Amino acid sequence: MHASAYPPLEAASLTAGKTGWSTLDEPALGLRSLFLVDGPLGLVSPTFDERETSLLLPSGIALGATWDPEVVGAVAAAQASEARRRGFDAIYAPNLNLARTGLSGRTFEMLSEDPLLAGVLGAAFVTGLQGQGVAAFPKHLVCNDTETARQRMSAEVDDTALREVYLRPFEMAVRAGAWGLMAAYNRLGGTPCTAHAELLAIVKEEWGFDGVVVSDYFALKETVGPALAGLDLEMPGPAIHYGVRLAEAVERGEVPRARLDDAVERLLRLARRVGGIEGVHRQVAAGDAYVPHEQAQETLVRAAAASFVMVRNEDTLLPLDPAGMRRLAVIGPNAGRPCYQGATFGRIRPEQVAATPLQAMRERFGPLCDVVYEPGVDTVPPDSLGAFRVTTPDKEPGVRLEHLRDGHVALTEVRADSAFIWFGDIPGVGPTTEPMTLRLTAVLTPEVGGRWTFGAGGSGATVLSVDGVVLARRPAPAAGDVMGQVARAETTTAQWELRAGEPVTVVVEMVSTGGPVQALTVGCTPPATPGALERARQAAVSADAVVLVVGDELETSRESKDLEHSALPEAQLRLVEAVARANPRTVVVVNAGRPVDAPWADSVPAVLQSWFAGQGYGTALAGVLAGDDEPGGRMPVTVPVCDADRATHGETLDADLRRVYREPTGYRHLSRSGTKARFAFGAGLGYTTWRLGTASLVPSGGCWAVRLPVTNTGERRGREVVQVYVRAPGETDARLAGFTGIRLDAGQDAEVEVELDERTWQRWDAAGGGWSVIEGRHEVRVGRSAEDIVQTLVHEL
Repeated sequence: MHASAYPPLEAASLTAGKTGWSTLDEPALGLRSLFLVDGPLGLVSPTFDERETSLLLPSGIALGATWDPEVVGAVAAAQASEARRRGFDAIYAPNLNLARTGLSGRTFEMLSEDPLLAGVLGAAFVTGLQGQGVAAFPKHLVCNDTETARQRMSAEVDDTALREVYLRPFEMAVRAGAWGLMAAYNRLGGTPCTAHAELLAIVKEEWGFDGVVVSDYFALKETVGPALAGLDLEMPGPAIHYGVRLAEAVERGEVPRARLDDAVERLLRLARRVGGIEGVHRQVAAGDAYVPHEQAQETLVRAAAASFVMVRNEDTLLPLDPAGMRRLAVIGPNAGRPCYQGATFGRIRPEQVAATPLQAMRERFGPLCDVVYEPGVDTVPPDSLGAFRVTTPDKEPGVRLEHLRDGHVALTEVRADSAFIWFGDIPGVGPTTEPMTLRLTAVLTPEVGGRWTFGAGGSGATVLSVDGVVLARRPAPAAGDVMGQVARAETTTAQWELRAGEPVTVVVEMVSTGGPVQALTVGCTPPATPGALERARQAAVSADAVVLVVGDELETSRESKDLEHSALPEAQLRLVEAVARANPRTVVVVNAGRPVDAPWADSVPAVLQSWFAGQGYGTALAGVLAGDDEPGGRMPVTVPVCDADRATHGETLDADLRRVYREPTGYRHLSRSGTKARFAFGAGLGYTTWRLGTASLVPSGGCWAVRLPVTNTGERRGREVVQVYVRAPGETDARLAGFTGIRLDAGQDAEVEVELDERTWQRWDAAGGGWSVIEGRHEVRVGRSAEDIVQTLVHEL
């Protein structure tokens, strides 16, 4: 049955989700429910249940740092195979927004500051997912690159920058065949992206996108505007603005029946692609083999190593020789407690306990030398109650969570976490829209005495008590900011004196009048341990070498909240300074999902950017430090000498929540201003040396390519990334136009080609409304980074 033959009410019902993670089924059409899952870092539990685990992937910025489409595609294929095993049909990934400020709370999800790099790798991710017959939904269309007031802010960007920069990764994903797209929360030029007719016309009419455009969750504020603009599917379900309301709009003639039919046909087309129609098999690309679970885990370790970027290695301190050392000091809070991801709705619970850097280094180096550890900072960041010694009142490990409706307990669970979120429905309880009370009870036995900090908050009025004493009260969030407070996991905190080994009972009650989302967050922080810095300094003095792992905590990068600056915490800055003075053989490993200010970099001989590299992080890091593998990545973002060097420095929302974009940003801005970066875009060292030979421009497939010989002049196998930047006539900066990576053995050479597509020579003609070739002298710069150019060619058009 064609959509047009289907009654309006029944057809419109298919344009909204059934639940927070599924669409409606329709037996008359042979249509089953499609299961959609969030997934930039792994398969998010549809009910945000910590008992549902997943492979934890390298974050977007780590995948961007690989500069390797094959690695990115392999990671995506591994995720898609897991999705098939678990019955998911589509994944909301990759995140193709650009890290234009470096301070967005979700920078860690983004692939790069550069549209071409993000587009090439984003397309590889799309191909890797869909080769397994699992739909990719790149997000968030478009300019959702700041978290401050993200549901209301307006990105004010001119047509040229929009086309050449912010839409480019999405265009490349669509050209790669993406089956879906997610529209962003924010406004573009004052119009919500979910209701932006001109934006969606570019996607559907100009690019020929034949997939489904879905709303970000609860992004719709009306029915007619989004429907007319081309928004196909409202999520999450059940319907709020689509469904019955859309059918009524069609009946009133406000929305053409053809627009409704188009939305339904797009959903049915998606269903056919993922095997969601009776008798139709999932579309798996020829030659794309199902990835076994063990192979997927190995892929994640290799991808982690491929993402590490060595930006400094004086006197070839790295790799370290385990057999050549008496003692290795592993120092830093992130060595024993690394950060794998940011705090978002897309948080992943790894399926297995991943080896920390400390554990992995003890395993790799321990048999050959003494490995000592000191965290180096006094404080421990807040954590879930489940991270400490807690039981239920019945002495079961975990916390007791009771769901109450009308004063009666509807469900009792024993949970390992103490942060909970539900969209639309609570399994076993009912809709989140009904009034409810949550009661969490945990018996905590502190391992150390002192003043502990407890915090609680949620989607309703919250009260926290310890041993019957009320410590904190938090009112319900304002109606317009429930999602924001939930995303930020805001809590009210209080301190309580505890004695080591003496259990206390923590009780938190949250009362809600109901709403589209319900949440409860409870955490605690143990007291500080004085003297950590001096113990770390002494450990550094006594060691032959130091690996100092610093960086982010889970809360550093958070959805709905941006960072104020790019520096490390003060305690970590003091630690780097003290350890660098104590031992001249110090390697600083930065475990962060963003570009980190590094004024200390020149005081240490080696610096390794290791990002949020997924569950293979510790194992890959130990192997790279020991020289079993090399750090294969290149910088996907620029680290300026200071935040003030950024084009976006001081850029804020005005009184109307508009953010006027300053262009260009990142490495292009530094080039125009004549400012050097601390760590340049595209920079990165390996464990060998290279020579780039004389380059030439040659015709290739109707366009052009840069061809040149590359020689590994070092003593071991390695990978080089040849980068090409082009400056068009009349421009003062060059932009990335192409790149390719090559692996060669010591002494080996090979000829490589870097393809330059037709867009290399084109710019958006805002007046004419199209792409046009810029005639004149184009500078084609060949090198190893945006600042390390070894040869410049001239191309006349």
